[in-house]
Amino acid sequence: MTESSARARTPQAAATAPAIAALVMVLWTFLDLGLAPILPDNLFLVLFAGMILVTAVWLDRTPNRLHGIGPVGWVFALYLLWNLYSMLAPHEYPASDPLTGDVFSVPRFLMTGVILPFVMLVVGRYTFERPSAVRLLLWMIVLMAGYSAAVSIMQFTGPTAWVWPRFIVDGSLVPGVDTWADRAIGVFNQPVVNGMTMLIGFAVAMLLISTRSEPVVLRFLALAIAIASGIGVYFTHTRAVWLSGAVMLLAGALLAKGFRKGFVISLGVVAAVVAANWSNFTSSDRNAGGVGSTSEVNDRLNIIQTALWAVEQNPLTGWGIQRFQAINTYHHQQWSKEIPWGNGFGIVSHTNEMGVLAELGLIGFALWVSVLLLAAYRLWVAHRALPDGDLCGKPLVITASIAFVVLFCSGLTVDLRLFDFPTAIVFLLVGTAIGWGDRARLNQAAPDDVGSGSLSRAHV
Repeated sequence: MTESSARARTPQAAATAPAIAALVMVLWTFLDLGLAPILPDNLFLVLFAGMILVTAVWLDRTPNRLHGIGPVGWVFALYLLWNLYSMLAPHEYPASDPLTGDVFSVPRFLMTGVILPFVMLVVGRYTFERPSAVRLLLWMIVLMAGYSAAVSIMQFTGPTAWVWPRFIVDGSLVPGVDTWADRAIGVFNQPVVNGMTMLIGFAVAMLLISTRSEPVVLRFLALAIAIASGIGVYFTHTRAVWLSGAVMLLAGALLAKGFRKGFVISLGVVAAVVAANWSNFTSSDRNAGGVGSTSEVNDRLNIIQTALWAVEQNPLTGWGIQRFQAINTYHHQQWSKEIPWGNGFGIVSHTNEMGVLAELGLIGFALWVSVLLLAAYRLWVAHRALPDGDLCGKPLVITASIAFVVLFCSGLTVDLRLFDFPTAIVFLLVGTAIGWGDRARLNQAAPDDVGSGSLSRAHV
């Protein structure tokens, strides 16, 4: 379905109420840590419940829409149910840190890592059906990336007085504990998530820069934010972010038909800078851009070995949701004799899929991998169905696919279930792209029924 046919079906230009509610929810996850000291703790739940209510009302009052939650939604729902089972079932160890005695909130972990991205996927597929809503989503992503880039750059170059939240400059949320002194942590207090935000924002900015219908001033703004995001990504001094960035640029250069020029130029610039500073790049000095440090790699190798040991002991159901830190304390494993045993001891999983495997077993792991594979397949189907030139056509699907790749690559080095923003924004974007593809396929199958209620009878 083209943008013109979408406007014919829904002539009003304003974004739908549930789309606005979803964007407010995303904005809250973006600013959560900074606003936490001044806003009520339960505001998250209020906003989440409000989004669900507004969406439910919209679904009831909008017969001419997609029905059913789609194949990805059904598999994601099964994965959610398995997580709920794991939360309620008895397990050998409590969800806690054995070294400090801190007890974790499993419901909160479930909300952050599973429920919120699932709901965002469904809301995106259903309700971001107008170009105005999609455009608002894209610009919101770019502006959030711009803010992340600004505070990341100012963290190292100043003026630091302008940086908010203040823990970015102070170094940590915990007074006296400077966890990320040499890395750009952004509003998330975490360099990988901060880097992901800027990478996804960069990809979206490339799309908006190439969209001729965007005002020239806004396209220049997107260009400025893209450049700033590239600088901010460097200041994360985090190899996982740099690797995700390289994959993102390569994917854009290969796939982004119609807006690949920015990816190609950026890939060339990065390659030239790395070649000119090869000795620094291969050193272990992070501040100089070095990637030669082995400590973090050793941590992850021991964590992977611990996860593999854990699934051997409890192969089907796993050790229980949010139990990895306990497993990694009581049963910490060593990858090889060449790697010190203490690397990675007692910490959370720094590999998304390995955390799922150890905690939820082969059943949970299979369901999660099915979500990823099916989402990738549905994006491919949407790409085949949508037109080339429209903002909500193939370019939207390619951008969502790039964000999905960034999510997967980052998940190889950090457990993303601990962070609400990156999974929420990516699955919202993916759900939106899949929804546009589903509507296009339905209208291609019944072109004479466009605008006459054909979508109300469809279950995709």
